[in-house]
Amino acid sequence: MSSHDAVDVVPGQGEWTPASSLIPGPLRQYLEGFDRLNPLQSRAVPLVLSTDGHVMIVSPTSSGKSLIGEIAALRSIVDEGRPAVWLLPARALAAEVAEIARRWSALGITTIELTGETNMSSEAVSRAQLWVATTEKFEALYRRASLREAIGRIGCLVVDEVHLVGDPGRGATLESLIARLRAAEGGARIVALSATVTNAGELAEWLGADLVSSAWRPTALTTRLVPFDPPAKGRREDHEVAKDDVVVPLLRRIVGGPGAASPAAGDEPSASSAVVFCGSRAAVLRTAALVAGVPFRGIDPSVVVEACFRRGVGVHFRDAPGARRALDAFRSRRLRVLVATSGLSTGVNTPAKFVVIRDLELGMTPLEVSQAQQMFGRAGRAGYEDEGFGFLLVPRGDEAAWAAKLSDGYTARSRLATGVGDAVLAEMLIGSVMDRASVRAWFEQTLAFAQNRSGVDLDAVVDALIARGFASEVDGRLAPTEIGVLTSRLMIDVASAGDLRRALAELPLPATAGEAEELIVQTVATTARALRERPVAERVYAEHVGRLLAGWPPAVLARAEGWFGARLCMAAAQIALRDPARARESPPPGVSLAEFRRAAEDMPRYLAWVAALGYADAATWAPAVAGDLARRLTWWQLSPHPERGSGRLLWILERMLEPQHHRERMPELWRRARAAGFASPDGIGARPRGVDVSAEGFAEIVSSRAEIRIESLVDLQLAYRTAAPHARVTAWSATSAGHALSTARPARGPIDVAVVPRSEGRVAADVFLYTRDGDVAYGSVTAELPEVSAAPSPLEEATTLLAGLPDRRSVLSHPRGVRRLFEGERAAVRERILPLIEPDPSLTPVATALSERHVDPAAAVRAMTANVRALLRDASRRDLRAPRAVLRSREASEAELQLTLAALLSSRGMGGGVATSEGLPLALARVDGRWVLAGPRHTPRGRIEPLAPATLPSGVGVLSAPAPVRAPVVAEPSFAWMAQFLP
Repeated sequence: MSSHDAVDVVPGQGEWTPASSLIPGPLRQYLEGFDRLNPLQSRAVPLVLSTDGHVMIVSPTSSGKSLIGEIAALRSIVDEGRPAVWLLPARALAAEVAEIARRWSALGITTIELTGETNMSSEAVSRAQLWVATTEKFEALYRRASLREAIGRIGCLVVDEVHLVGDPGRGATLESLIARLRAAEGGARIVALSATVTNAGELAEWLGADLVSSAWRPTALTTRLVPFDPPAKGRREDHEVAKDDVVVPLLRRIVGGPGAASPAAGDEPSASSAVVFCGSRAAVLRTAALVAGVPFRGIDPSVVVEACFRRGVGVHFRDAPGARRALDAFRSRRLRVLVATSGLSTGVNTPAKFVVIRDLELGMTPLEVSQAQQMFGRAGRAGYEDEGFGFLLVPRGDEAAWAAKLSDGYTARSRLATGVGDAVLAEMLIGSVMDRASVRAWFEQTLAFAQNRSGVDLDAVVDALIARGFASEVDGRLAPTEIGVLTSRLMIDVASAGDLRRALAELPLPATAGEAEELIVQTVATTARALRERPVAERVYAEHVGRLLAGWPPAVLARAEGWFGARLCMAAAQIALRDPARARESPPPGVSLAEFRRAAEDMPRYLAWVAALGYADAATWAPAVAGDLARRLTWWQLSPHPERGSGRLLWILERMLEPQHHRERMPELWRRARAAGFASPDGIGARPRGVDVSAEGFAEIVSSRAEIRIESLVDLQLAYRTAAPHARVTAWSATSAGHALSTARPARGPIDVAVVPRSEGRVAADVFLYTRDGDVAYGSVTAELPEVSAAPSPLEEATTLLAGLPDRRSVLSHPRGVRRLFEGERAAVRERILPLIEPDPSLTPVATALSERHVDPAAAVRAMTANVRALLRDASRRDLRAPRAVLRSREASEAELQLTLAALLSSRGMGGGVATSEGLPLALARVDGRWVLAGPRHTPRGRIEPLAPATLPSGVGVLSAPAPVRAPVVAEPSFAWMAQFLP
């Protein structure tokens, strides 16, 4: 044992009170087996029942906070007739709260459970009296316009583990949600439950809540550090063995040896039981096997689990074979040892006399003090023993540091600073902020403001949302753009959404349907931060992932280089989409197929975002492919296995069922549809039996199906027919001179097909129609180009567009000229320059015209540079005007021209950055995934230094040379393989 022993809390002294004297009769019928209230409950319940304000309860784990939450929710539901919400921190429902929901349902209270694995229609949610939800799921519901009224009726919000506002992963979402509720007039009463936290007073003050804080606990808890000697060097296995050499003897000493861990039939169950928390599934299986004395290397996990169970050792983690059986056996004290991951420590009633924490990392994340406290809280079973013991393994060199951490306790600190943009966009969507003043008012309700009042530049946050196309500001009023709405509703972080949008624009043209799938999966996996940064042990999974991706093109794999989490997601997609039999094979030692299943489950949300771009933005093949992938990944375990192109059929079947019935009824509905020969929704004309949708609703679904019939392409005017007017039609043209794009919404009447200048011969058009409801149709046509084009030249078109733009007065000057300005301190220069080069939606049509509508990035940059130089006369100036003013004046200095070019490139979605050389600015563009100089007048002689972005890779190229001679583009449809996705 260690010299660092610390008694955390002792059994509290206080008054126990008859429940009947504090809880009204109408509420007691919903409570189970509570004749008396313990000292904590005796203090908290009267306050929860009487106050109209917020309440915060802080006490150790196992002190009875759940009963307080029940009473708070019942007051709202039974006494006030308003629904209540019980927020949980973890994705998996806490067993105790789920049991409360089941008990209340039997007594007539309508309850719903909302987690990542469940979904509900807005109507079902609105009818419920108790919502049991994870924070993320409740926030997603909050962003549904259809639930705005129902959420406004909520009377009480029970926030379990409120100290997790300091959690790096989920804390920002919880904090912004609470801040919104605090700011709402007549909003829900918050009852916050928290384990022991050192800054409880600060949290209560932030909440505006009455604080009830207690150290009372039904049993004493003693925690001890158990040092071990890790090898100075060596393999990971050597470190694991060092911990094994301490854990196994410790457990055998406190609960007995192999076989003794399970009471014999007829014996009195022993009080000495232990929960061992490990940082990974592999460590759980390893530790359980060693304690049970059974082999585990190279053996199927289900065999190891079963052998351990027979020897009295249970195994529990998500997707573990027999996890529920092990938990039930441990609770009934038929097992004395339960080895588990950290998920068991939150909200699951698993008390034991001993708790052992084996690892200081949970997956690849360091163990937090709050997590250690939560695990220790499982030690000590009320009614069986007077005390519990917690043991934490630490390297001997870290013993003093961990002793100090446990002594100091856990302090909750705001995590909002890194996600303020996401939070502000969500507030815009919900309508709680409408201008910069209300953004500041909302932020003043956050813990981030309470703890660091000057830590966030909110104007810069709003500016960034506008610059990246997620928000707009007109006459001082803020609103999310269509893409901003899409991003916030799907709960995609704006950084990932911005990166994803840029990466999609830079994708090469796929030659086959398979390549199209691989490019979309790779792009989503590498740009979505939650996917590419998945905490997966590369050392364990690398070889298996490599085998799964062996058939993927090297060029696609190279795009995911450096992100193992992304490659694992790609491998998960390979299994789910193309090789589902792999999911039934025995994986190599240490590899969990559940990890691949979870990765496959996490991808459809991002793919759905890409799919929605078809209607929200001008897009061609990517949304169609992404929509097919999203639905096939969601339903990959259906039988028969959904093949390529079945996404549209799945789309219509989903819409015929209420979301809460998807998992139950989709398998049979799919089987019947495939057995009837349906490959797409186009032939379904009668409402199937066993669906939720009414006859009227079915007719509406049928009318929203995407269809397009190309009639003719004459003089570049494309005539088509469609029954889906609420749609966007986008045409991709191919001529001898290159590719161009044109789009129109709504899809009514003919569309003028754009072609790049100097095109001749024939033109081919690939035409995509995306409906507002998420369906897609495709067609193609070829025709002769008109001999004489009446279209204006790029310069004439740009001049006409500029005439309608109001001027924008903005001038930067320096007493000693532009060169001195750009030789100043770089951060200050960047701050002054960024507003001049941010995307300007009003300049997008101008940029499109000047780039000659080229789709190829290099061709677009070359055309834009040449046309901007042709449009603007040389002028000698010592100041810098806004790009709009420069374009309207038709003259510019070289510095102004470079900044104007950068602004146009940015407005066209092609990067638009600035570097400097010898004190003068140079426009930057992104071409094929790299930054290049867009068009300097002369090759820079001096060093190129980045300004915006702040850093650049070495070897920035120059794109000022004429385009190399190449074979002309063949005027034929570019996406003939699309037929495989749209049969």
